[in-house]
Amino acid sequence: MPKESKLEDIRGKYRREILKYILDHDKTSRTDIARELQISMPTTLQYINELMERGLIRDSGQFQSTGGRKASVLTCYDDAAYTLGIDITKNHISYVVTNLRERIVDKERDLVPYKNDSDYYKKLTEGSHGFLEKSGIDKNKIVGVGISFPGTLNTDGSVIMDSYVLNLKNVPSSVITNQFEWASCCINDANAAGYAEMRRRNTESNFVYLSLSNSVGGAVFIDGKPFYGANQRSGEFGHMRIVPGGRKCYCNQHGCLDAYCSALVLSPTGEHLESFFDKLNAGDREAEKIWEDYLEHLAIAVIDIRMNFDVEVILGGYVGKFMGPWMHKLWPKVTKLDSFEVNSMSYLHPCVCELEASAYGASILALEKYIERL
Repeated sequence: MPKESKLEDIRGKYRREILKYILDHDKTSRTDIARELQISMPTTLQYINELMERGLIRDSGQFQSTGGRKASVLTCYDDAAYTLGIDITKNHISYVVTNLRERIVDKERDLVPYKNDSDYYKKLTEGSHGFLEKSGIDKNKIVGVGISFPGTLNTDGSVIMDSYVLNLKNVPSSVITNQFEWASCCINDANAAGYAEMRRRNTESNFVYLSLSNSVGGAVFIDGKPFYGANQRSGEFGHMRIVPGGRKCYCNQHGCLDAYCSALVLSPTGEHLESFFDKLNAGDREAEKIWEDYLEHLAIAVIDIRMNFDVEVILGGYVGKFMGPWMHKLWPKVTKLDSFEVNSMSYLHPCVCELEASAYGASILALEKYIERL
């Protein structure tokens, strides 16, 4: 590698580390950064000045004196950069715009059925620009786009290997990313939602995100990073066999979790899930029977995941956002199946990121990739 390239790699590393530290702390100082990152003060000052010249950080007042000279407060410009997160599903497109601190500025959902043709992609790009315009975001400040979808990608993200929901197989991801003038990347929807959940919980622990939407999927996070597996299929919990010889799944096997715990089990006619839970809350006997059966099978899946991974399990997706008030029904069922722990409340949680989690997670990935390019 040429000497100039090595030097720029080092410079980029310092810029990224310092910016990430400032983003992680509402207020900090040059001294704190040098001490915590173990970088010399002259080097710290050099790269802080570079980040200031790029318009990403600033001085914003002074800390109270502790007896000596007052230290300047360093913080970032929240509006210095934005990323656009997009979640493509079979029936709708969700948009989220996130600022430099990963805070959602605005979100929107459009009912646009997916079709792999030019008309659909025209609607996608027009919808994106329209959303940003309504949000009042300067398009010149967009630094990346993250696109989530229900399917698996190859190792470098260049090929959509398989998406049963969108009826795609071995399609270059560029058919989607090339629609945008900004740097763009793709991610599986469950992995994206896992990112969102991790950020909202402000943790980088080990956990499994179980996505309970119109299909059942999931993501495994180890030390704050998704674990993809040898074939990029880690987290395909929807195809765990929980009932030998049971209901037929769309994969043509029998007894898969998807056949028992997808959102379509609760609303097979396509009506909104709110309608099912309205009936459930109103004491509808048929809804109660369906829900009881759903929770019994979900408990089996949760305990299998816990026994295999020994990590926290977070319930997300379309059904996950309704789970909060019903955890008191699920926890005892899981605990009953647990051979080692007396209370599943310690490791089984409903999601905290309930709306547009995948689009939000995709925007986070786009921001991470922007910072990697600094």
